[in-house]
Amino acid sequence: MYVRKMAAALGALTLLMTGCTATNSSETTDGIDAATAEGFPRTVTHSSGTTEIEDAPQRIVVLDMAALDTIDAIGAGDLVVGTVTVSVPTWLSDDEGIDYTSVESVGTLKEPDMEAIAKLNPDLVILGSRSATFYEDFSKVFTTIDTTHSWEDADYSATVPGTITLLGEAVGFDDESAQVASDLEALMASYKDTGADKGTALVLMSNAGEISLHDAGSRWAPIYDVFGFAEAYEKDGADEGHQGEKVSFETVKEINPDWLFVVDRDAAVGQAEAGDAAAQVLDNELVRATTAWQEDQVVYLSPERWYIVMTGASNFPAMLTEIADAIQ
Repeated sequence: MYVRKMAAALGALTLLMTGCTATNSSETTDGIDAATAEGFPRTVTHSSGTTEIEDAPQRIVVLDMAALDTIDAIGAGDLVVGTVTVSVPTWLSDDEGIDYTSVESVGTLKEPDMEAIAKLNPDLVILGSRSATFYEDFSKVFTTIDTTHSWEDADYSATVPGTITLLGEAVGFDDESAQVASDLEALMASYKDTGADKGTALVLMSNAGEISLHDAGSRWAPIYDVFGFAEAYEKDGADEGHQGEKVSFETVKEINPDWLFVVDRDAAVGQAEAGDAAAQVLDNELVRATTAWQEDQVVYLSPERWYIVMTGASNFPAMLTEIADAIQ
């Protein structure tokens, strides 16, 4: 239904955008250094194709929290005029930097508001995994890139630095993004295979009192492809959305992992109900019988970082460090 509504509005939005007066390059370079401005036009290759970006962006709308985290980390946050304010991570809405909850709200991660975006007259719209299905519609109206990071690839973590430099290229912060990407590569190298001798790992997600299993073909891939944990369980194919394989607690006992890494989805999306917290859900006789529980090797991951933001330039290193601290 929502997709049909967006399609119906597309024609009107195209007329609206056509009627907007284009900002010339001399006006857009206020606040952008000369080297950045001179790097345009440029063609950027991204997850949904290629996009020609005529001038250094000055008005950016970001519909993905990993992308917003990266834009902030490379110093381009002042260019953001609209985002999904209800999903802004806590560290991007504090007093120490830009409060991204105060910019214009443009819908939700899965239901962007094209009319609200059009009113902002953006010169770049950045999509991600939860909004990528709208790329075709958006690209007809706005200069648009898609920063979806697929966990279907075996080298999920190794390709995160490339997504960071992609965003830097799109907004004209090439040097800044290259440095951040290089720092991340060094961090991943320092953590490489530090969990390889610690046994098997199983990722559980708790959702409304139920649990699902996730392996390396998921957003939790760094546990395996960076730290080198052996998979206690392998399912058939990569995750679709947040969908793993729903199982019973008996299955967890049978798998008997050495380590349990747990994500509380209810907490991540702000829908936690009494009794549904992951720690409460897992505190039962069957899970307590596992090696992970008995050896005090159950790690509750930060829901916001691991479920909502994932591959952001400041978030991804924090995720890795969270694992490193837990297993040291």
